[in-house]
Amino acid sequence: MKPLAAAATVVVVLIALFFVVPMIAGGSTNTCQALGSHEVSNAAAGIAGSKSGAVYNTINSVGQSSATGAVTTQVEANANPNSPAPVSCTYEYWKSII
Repeated sequence: MKPLAAAATVVVVLIALFFVVPMIAGGSTNTCQALGSHEVSNAAAGIAGSKSGAVYNTINSVGQSSATGAVTTQVEANANPNSPAPVSCTYEYWKSII
């Protein structure tokens, strides 16, 4: 019975980390907002050419101010209508960094 309990504990911890890490990395309490922030940062880096400098900082700052997660939630809900938006956002977040 103990090996089964240990395996279940590991599974629960991995599932929790799957959802918590994007929120911690994105500095939010919402996985869709974390994905939106990540996408804004990547778009700013693509425009500026790197993740540093005045151009990146300006574009990223303006983008981050509007990255509330509302648009990302709707995009993911439309793209994946059969799964909850937080699950889709978390999956897309991990897909974008791996």
